[in-house]
Amino acid sequence: MEPNNPSNSQSQQQIAATKKLAQALKTVDNKELKSTGFWLNQFFMVISTIFGVYLAAQSGLEQALKFDTYSKMEDNFYLRTSLYQEVQDNATTLADFAARIAKSPPMTEIEYHKPQVEKYIWQTMQYSPTTLETPSVFLTQIRRFYARAEFILAAVSQRKMSARQGSKELDKIISIIETQTLVQLKASAEHLQNELNQNGISVGSLKELENAN
Repeated sequence: MEPNNPSNSQSQQQIAATKKLAQALKTVDNKELKSTGFWLNQFFMVISTIFGVYLAAQSGLEQALKFDTYSKMEDNFYLRTSLYQEVQDNATTLADFAARIAKSPPMTEIEYHKPQVEKYIWQTMQYSPTTLETPSVFLTQIRRFYARAEFILAAVSQRKMSARQGSKELDKIISIIETQTLVQLKASAEHLQNELNQNGISVGSLKELENAN
């Protein structure tokens, strides 16, 4: 029977210990790798979620701003169109009255046919924020037209101005309002309508959408 060689036994033990250590290290590395991969995956998921929410919010904000811009544009269109129609009606009424008093009729007839300048739209505009988005040139010209017309009507009615002279004065301001202000105001409203149409929006569609919500 051969005696055990101490050196061989120790060598085998060292080899076995080395294998166990390598296996242990390998196991630890795999666990750490798996753990690191898991957290990296979670990190990128969180980043992706945040980025997605940001993009959605950004898109929503842009849509909200566009809706607000086009909605105000539509409000302006309605305001300018209504104002145009009111001023046009007043100009027509005043022109008929000017033609009547040009013949210097009796005061009773003048008083009977004296027109009332309608200002429903004009007065309502005081409470509309859209009014401030209307070009000031239109507001100024219409304000002066109304003020001058009422002054002439009052002067003729109180016999401070002759009927014939009143007729001439009315014709002057009517000519200005019809050939300048109304033409420009109508063109301005049509420009707003065309801009809405170019963006695929028909006038009235935004109001319908807003009321539906």
